[in-house]
Amino acid sequence: MRRNVALLAFLLAVTGCAGHSAARPAANPGTTAPAAPVSIQLILPSRTVMAGSRLAAHVVVHNNTGHAIRRPGCGALFTVALASSSYHPVVATPSCLQILTIPAGTSRYRVQVLASYLACSMRHASGGLKACLPGLKAPPLPSGNYYAKLFFQVRQFAPAPPLVPVLVMPAARLR
Repeated sequence: MRRNVALLAFLLAVTGCAGHSAARPAANPGTTAPAAPVSIQLILPSRTVMAGSRLAAHVVVHNNTGHAIRRPGCGALFTVALASSSYHPVVATPSCLQILTIPAGTSRYRVQVLASYLACSMRHASGGLKACLPGLKAPPLPSGNYYAKLFFQVRQFAPAPPLVPVLVMPAARLR
């Protein structure tokens, strides 16, 4: 039970808190096509991150439906994780049930993008998991090319935004 609570606390810390604004997105001037009913953007403050650190990013949802979207889920609406051609993180969804709401208009959701593994083994590396660092801290990702990928915490209600390239640098190179 404590392990489940710790996992849930970790996931909530990673996904961050939600903030909303009621402004409606404007249609794209110069086009006659109507705005998509719902679109999502992933905004990163940088395309470079130090291994083991994090980026405070935002997910922006443009809900042009004219009404709030309510979906069953748990915790936060979105998680963003770094992935690569050789590292494919598994993003766990906590097993609670609540109704999550995306208001009409434009909403911004803070998310943390970790440059570390999302899970680790408490004792030693096993089953594809790296061993945790002291204090049960997840080890940093190896340096290299990654992409930030958005994971929905509710049933998908819009197309996922494009993947965002991110370069993970070893700590010594950013000094």
